[in-house]
Amino acid sequence: MSQNFENLCDADRNNNSSITVVEVDKPTNSLNTQSDPKNYSIIIRYNNNDTEDINKLKNNNSKILSIWRKRLILLIVSIAAAITPMTDAILYPALVQICSDFQAPEIFVNILVAIFLFFMGFGQISWAAFSETFETRRRVYLICMPLILISCAICAITPNIWLLMVGRGLQACGTSSLVVIGCGIVADMYELTERGTAYGSFYLIYCFTFLLGPLFGGYFTQYFGWRSIFWYLAIMSGVVYIAILLFVLETFNSNNSNESNESDVEGSETSEVKLSPSRKRFNPFLPFKLLRYPNVTISVLYISIFCTFVDIQLLVASKNFPKKYGVSTSTLGLLFIPSGIGLMVGSFIGGKYSDLVIKLKKSKQNDDGSIQPEVRINSIWIATIIAPAVYILYGWLFEREIHIAVFLVLWSLGNFGVLFIFSIISTYLVDSNRSKSASVSAVFHCTRLFVEASYSIFEAPLEEYLGIKWMFTLFGLTMVLSNLLIIAVFFKGRSWREKMDK
Repeated sequence: MSQNFENLCDADRNNNSSITVVEVDKPTNSLNTQSDPKNYSIIIRYNNNDTEDINKLKNNNSKILSIWRKRLILLIVSIAAAITPMTDAILYPALVQICSDFQAPEIFVNILVAIFLFFMGFGQISWAAFSETFETRRRVYLICMPLILISCAICAITPNIWLLMVGRGLQACGTSSLVVIGCGIVADMYELTERGTAYGSFYLIYCFTFLLGPLFGGYFTQYFGWRSIFWYLAIMSGVVYIAILLFVLETFNSNNSNESNESDVEGSETSEVKLSPSRKRFNPFLPFKLLRYPNVTISVLYISIFCTFVDIQLLVASKNFPKKYGVSTSTLGLLFIPSGIGLMVGSFIGGKYSDLVIKLKKSKQNDDGSIQPEVRINSIWIATIIAPAVYILYGWLFEREIHIAVFLVLWSLGNFGVLFIFSIISTYLVDSNRSKSASVSAVFHCTRLFVEASYSIFEAPLEEYLGIKWMFTLFGLTMVLSNLLIIAVFFKGRSWREKMDK
């Protein structure tokens, strides 16, 4: 068949026509060739009116890029994705000062956070749908990076808190694409046994900004004013934009096959007819169709619960550490460093460890069958104990006269546990939805952000009526109970996926 295909391609060149290659599920003799029944066949259709460049098929070889090219692209998209949490975390030390400058009530601290998170969630869903409808990763970057630059300028020169809210909303819409498109590019380039490590490295840099963000925010606010924060973000975004223009290739793989959930969101991926990107209809809510898979819905809800408490802890520290220990805004930024280290280490080790679990399973497998994505979940159990235990202890000690170093250590351990789980479950979601890697990442991050935004609004009344001790106890118990969700996915995930695919 291989030789016949080459002969057909030669004939095609002489006729100045283009060909469409379509994968089908079952062997076929449509080319009048003898094919191995174990292998897939292909259908060749001639279409003289089709003007698409056949070189587009080269986009489907992103996994065979050189290792140095992969590492360069991974580094750039990871730094780009890091702009997202940077724009969020860098403002925490300045929130109280901003409200004071605009003479706004303290509730606006929570409102500013909630607005950013809500727009971030909606933006991620829309950009993921755009990317996979029009089969592009790079173009999304080229649209969003200028939007980020414009929003930074608006926030920097705003005369009132209302325009600041508008600017933060636009900023969230622009930065929302950077994580989900970065996740899609990582999935495009790396195989199953490498993906955990790649995502661990991706989220390592992503989490590094949780360390730098509050530190920079504190110093900028104290020495240059909070408006300087947005000029810094504009410069950072401009440098990344130039790097993307120069070095990031288009990696979208239109023929990605799911390693698990065989059905595509828009229909079966094994369908014989595929629309060209220009003829597809854009539906910004299309990624939500992935929630029809119980394993996706439950996994997304599970990790959203855990990640929410990382942001809640940031809010609690921003408001209470200055009161409890009398620290300045610049010192407050330094206190976020252990938290960032915990996030970084948890992400990197979680990714590495989950790949190790996959490789061990593969080495023990006697047949050549594929590894089920649920195997990766088997690497999270120790972290499911660490995280809730630390949060409960944190709450009970906070109302006592304890040295601040104790809370910083607990904070770091709690974040280590959460990001250990985060890295593994986010990779599992991509493993089980390979052809929709950006969409499943968007659904995951969008749901997480909506939950975080809702909690951030209710955090203030919860803290007032329950106190920090009982509020963190409630959070810890919620984590413990939510572990039942991921246990269900571990045991039933495969059967749920197979049932849905039928």
